[in-house]
Parts: sequence; C-alpha cells; structure tokens
Amino acid sequence: MLGERTRTIMVESEARRASFKKPLLFVVGVGTGAVLVWGGQAIGLFEPLGSQAVSALAVLACCIVWWIGGVFPEFVTALIMAVLFVAVCAVPTETAFGAFSSSVWWLLVAAYALGYGMQRTGLMARMARAILRVFPRTFKMQAAGLIAAGTVVGPFIPSLSAKASILAPLSLSISDSLGYERKGRQAEGMFLAMFTGLRTVGPAVVSASILGYGLLAVLPADVAARADMLHWFLAMVPWFVIVTVLDYLAIVWLYAPRCEKGAKGAVGEERDAGRVSACAAPALPDERAPFCAAEKRMALIIALCIVCWVGEPFLGLPSHIVAIGAMVAMLVCQVVDAKELFSKLAWGSLIFMGCVLSLANVFAYLGIDQWIVTSCEPFIASLAGNPYVFILGICFITISLRFVIVSEMAFLNIFMAFMVPLSLSLGIDPWVVGISVYAVVNPWFAPYQNIIYLTAFYATEGAMVRQSTMAKYCAIYLAICIIALMASISYWQTIGLL
Repeated sequence: MLGERTRTIMVESEARRASFKKPLLFVVGVGTGAVLVWGGQAIGLFEPLGSQAVSALAVLACCIVWWIGGVFPEFVTALIMAVLFVAVCAVPTETAFGAFSSSVWWLLVAAYALGYGMQRTGLMARMARAILRVFPRTFKMQAAGLIAAGTVVGPFIPSLSAKASILAPLSLSISDSLGYERKGRQAEGMFLAMFTGLRTVGPAVVSASILGYGLLAVLPADVAARADMLHWFLAMVPWFVIVTVLDYLAIVWLYAPRCEKGAKGAVGEERDAGRVSACAAPALPDERAPFCAAEKRMALIIALCIVCWVGEPFLGLPSHIVAIGAMVAMLVCQVVDAKELFSKLAWGSLIFMGCVLSLANVFAYLGIDQWIVTSCEPFIASLAGNPYVFILGICFITISLRFVIVSEMAFLNIFMAFMVPLSLSLGIDPWVVGISVYAVVNPWFAPYQNIIYLTAFYATEGAMVRQSTMAKYCAIYLAICIIALMASISYWQTIGLL
C-alpha cells in the first residue's frame, strides 16, 4: 500500500512539473525567436538576408525549443512551423509543404506499410529467428550480426531509407525475442548496432547510398573518373575498419548486459534498473515451420522489392516507385486489409517528416542555405595549411550547419559548390573534402536532422529507443568518425590524395 501510494504521489508530482514546464518552454521558444531577430539585426549578423529569411530562422529556432521541450506533439509543432513560413515569411504554400509530393515522403509511407505487413504476417519474426540461429543468442553476437547485416546489404540497395525500413523492425524483433525491455539499455544497443551498421557502409562504398552518387556528380570530371567503386573503397578501407570496430566496441561497452553467458545461446541478466531478463524470453518456434499463405505472398513481395532496389541503376525504377508498387501489391493480394493498414500507419510521424523535409525547399527559396555556407568560406580557407586542422574544421562546420540545412544532399551540393575550386587551388583533392563531409553529415542530435534515423525510429513505431539516449550516442559516433578521418590522413597522403 505504501509503495503504491508513493508511486501515485510521484506520478502526480511529475504531472504538476510537466504542466508548469510546457508553458514555460512555450514562452522560451517564442523569446528565442524574438531575440534572434532583434539581436541578430542589431549586430548586423543577418545583413545579406531579407526580413523574410530572418523571420524564417526565428520560426525555426522557436520550433526547435518546442521540439526539445515537447511543448506540443512533434507533428503539431511541425505544422505550426510550416503555417508560419507561409503566413509570416511569405513562403509559397507549394514550397512550405512541397515535400508531401516528394519521392522521399512517399518512400516513407510505403516503407511503413511494408514494415507493418512483415510484422502482421509473421515474416519479420521468422527472419529474426533465422538470424538468432546463425549467431549465438548473446547481446555481443546479435549486435555483431546486425552490424554485419547492414554492411552486407549496404552496397546492393542505394536507398538508406529502404534499408532502414527493413532492418529496424528486424532489430526490434530480435530484441524482443531476447527478452530485452523496450526503450531499455539493451534494446537501444540493438537499434544502434542496426542503424550505425547500415550508415557506416555508406561513405565506404559509393553504391551504398544515393549520397555517394550525389558526391560523384559534384566532383570535377577527372576526379570523378578516378573515384570508381574499387578506388573509392580502397581509399576508405582504413576509415571503414576503424569506425566499424570502435562503434561495435562502444555499443558493447555501453549497452551490453552486465551478466551474459555466451556461445550456446543462454542469455542471462540481473533484474535491476527495470531491465527484463533475457532468460525470461519465450522459447522460439522453429523457423522451418510451414509458411502461411499471407506470409508466402509477403515474402515474395519483399523479395521482388529488394531485387528491384538492388537493380535500381540498371532498371531505372526509383526506390520510391518500387516501394509504392510493393505496398499496392500487398493490398491487392490481401496480405493486409486496407482499412487496417490505414489505421496502423503513423500519420503523425509522416506529417512531421513531410514538414521537416520541406525545410530544405524553404531555405533554398529564401537564400538562407547559400548565405550560411558562403559565410564560412573565409574560415575554411584559413585552415588549409594543416591537413588535420583542415579536415577537422570541415567536420565541425558540417555538424554545426546541419542543424539549419536539413537535407544531407542539399548541404553536400551547396558546400561543394564553393569547396571544389577552393580545394583545387589549395592542392587538395576535392574527393577528400567531399568524403570528409559525407562521413559526418548524418547527425541525429535532433530527429529532424536525419531522415534515415527518423525512418528507422518510426519503423519501430517509436517503441524501441529514447531520443535522449540516441542523441548522446550520436556524439560518440561522430567522434569515432572524426577519429577515423584523422587516422586516414597519412594513408591519403601516401596514395596522393593530400
């Protein structure tokens, strides 16, 4: 009775704090936007920008505070932001809401639908059981398996969102089958192994992400000709090995159970700090059991979808068209009922991402992105005397500006537009500059920064991890990427890139 009474008091106390905290953060957000406008104009910070662009930056600053503080649901804040862009900043409606007609947004809709179909038919659980039987049932081995899965699949499917939509629900199924508590330490480690595994292979293999092809497109013709798949990979081997090893060790050190038996599949963990013992996980049925009709259809649809994704450069079918076609096939074949699917899609998350994706269009329309990058040009040129300082400066500028320039591809294109001639004049291979940006252009300190992270997060319905924990590991992962870049410099000097 006393314990129940104590819990009730704690819950009521937390509710009172929340009721006070949200109005306060609402005011702080508005105040942050106002200070940005008045203070920035007073010191001439936004001199090249018009009043519309300054107002848009103020709106974004306000909404970032609201997102961090959870003042409103994420998608509500995103809608407020988009509406203010139109009403206050005079941004056209088709620009502020343009991402809802983009290929990425429709890919996300289809990816969520396919993920639900795989879960609904039991195909995802079957895949999880198959992986569990290949790797011993320990945290360390399952984490290694998820990193390996992302690495092996990576070069064959250019769309990171497509890979995240497949592997994220799979990591959740594996975590559940091992008895790890959702949003607990071990579940978050499983998610990070999956996510960082598929992300790390991106900069190492040009075909592992659309961003690799985007980088090739902005390089001078002679530089791009030298950066074929083999030479690209050979140049990135030190970086890839260092990041993969250090990332795995960091995940094991931070998230592995404190007590775990190895090799033969018994996983044990003390019941403290709210964790669930993996020994309590139910026995896994044989994955060789017969497929039901719906599962067979779902497996065939996913297999054809993956084949089309792998053959995207040859077939000419964009990944979002393949995904939408697979979703339609799933409905036509009655794998999932249409009404059921419609009710299960995370529409709030999709609205949030549509508004966030539109930020790139808004900033391009107002000229904010170009102003930000060109403002950094003198600083970058001053770092060129030392390759270590130069690449370190590029990394910190990239990470900082990605809070404002939301699109990875947009940032890469804008940044490289003035860095290519600058790097050539300094005797630095533009590929080195581009790959340094690519290595750290994926932060997820705030969810709106990384559409691939959002895809993985919401493909598990937001039930697997806490954003606060993921943001902390983001700093660790980026530090690992920077360490690997620093370690690669002498190698690049040896092969003539620096």
